[in-house]
Amino acid sequence: MSVSGNDQAVLKSETIFFTRTYDEALDLVREARTYLAGRGKEDVRNLPVEANFGYAAESLRLTTRLTEGMAWLLYQRALQEGEITLAEAQEEECHLQHLEICLPEEATCDPAILPEGLQSLLERSERLYQRLLRLDQQGRDAFRRANP
Repeated sequence: MSVSGNDQAVLKSETIFFTRTYDEALDLVREARTYLAGRGKEDVRNLPVEANFGYAAESLRLTTRLTEGMAWLLYQRALQEGEITLAEAQEEECHLQHLEICLPEEATCDPAILPEGLQSLLERSERLYQRLLRLDQQGRDAFRRANP
């Protein structure tokens, strides 16, 4: 079966979009690792005692967002590469699952007391996670419409 020119263009744009999103997430993971293992250790030593819990909790939230986002992206890559089927990609473990941790209704602490480096990582990881959540939901909805 051949793929039409229009279908090839759609596949190429989807691949480019996925690659950019994956690269963005991976870059953010690397940046977070570098920050938390380096500058973040220094920053937390300079925080008031009452801010230490907030720093620890928000660092864990950051790590959870990034880990779950990368796992979701790896499932999407496996789907694109034909390593798993569309039906297999609907299993619960293939979807974002920890919304109450990754997108809480209330922050653990006032973000203004956290170091700027952590604040920046938290903001960018939240935007990425929200985008991935929208894509995940769109994929679920499309699968349900196609398989009533």
